[in-house]
This record gives sequence, structure tokens and C-alpha cells, in this order.
Amino acid sequence: MNQLYKQKSTQPFPSQTGIRNRTMTGFSLVELMIVILIIGVLAAVAVPIYRGGIQKAVRAEGEAALGAIRNEVRAYYGEWGVYPTEELGQIMNQDWHDIQPGELDGNSFTEMSYYYQGGGEIYLIGVHRGEVMDLHRSLNQDGEFQDWDVNVDE
Repeated sequence: MNQLYKQKSTQPFPSQTGIRNRTMTGFSLVELMIVILIIGVLAAVAVPIYRGGIQKAVRAEGEAALGAIRNEVRAYYGEWGVYPTEELGQIMNQDWHDIQPGELDGNSFTEMSYYYQGGGEIYLIGVHRGEVMDLHRSLNQDGEFQDWDVNVDE
């Protein structure tokens, strides 16, 4: 047995000769942890940016429709000298505007999401926040967008 031990101990170790007897495959635990940490940091940064982009897109959709309604209401004012006094649902049934049924429908809003209050020299059109926006978005006769946290004809 001593002779077998001597024989094994006299052979050089793989690291001494520069030749490896077995190959190492895969990643170490430390490398995997670093990759997971980097992915976590990227996700923590990207998710709020993504959500903010969605909110901006929803607001842009609502603002585009408000702009279309505003153009038609201003055209009415240009022709008659006052803003219409009807509600938006009644306005949509009139033949003096170019907005077609279903034209205001989008990914986040329908025609029922928009409201109009006006008459005389002022008006306010808006979009209800519903499930997709934090606040109501409105547009007045001066072309100013405003956010509201109030119940407007809900």
C-alpha cells in the first residue's frame, strides 16, 4: 500500500503541468448572482419609465380627441357667435360638425368618456379619468389643458 501511495504522490498535479484532466463547465454561483442583480436593477429602472410612457400615450389619446371636439365647437362659435349649450351626447347627434360616430373611440376611451359644458362665451370639454388616468383632463376655451381631481358628471 505504501508503494501505491508513493506512486500516486509522485505524479504531478494537473495545475503543475498546465494540462487539466477535467474541464470546468457552467457558471459559478457568484457569476449567476451578479447577472440576476444586474437584471433586477435594469427592471427596477425600466418599469417606471414604461408605466410613465403608457400614461403619456393615454393622455395624448384623450388630448387628441379633446382637440377634435374643440375644433368643432370653435367652428360652431365662428358661425353662430356663441358656444353650443347642449351636452356632448346631444352635440354628437347634430349635423353641424364633422365628427363621425365612433371617431372619438380609441384604445383607452370611448365617446362616453368625454364631456362638454358650455354656452355663451365659455366652455369646458374633458375626458373622465376612468381606469386609465389618475386625473380628469380638460380643455377650456383658451386652449389650456388642466388636470382635475373632481367628479364632473360621473
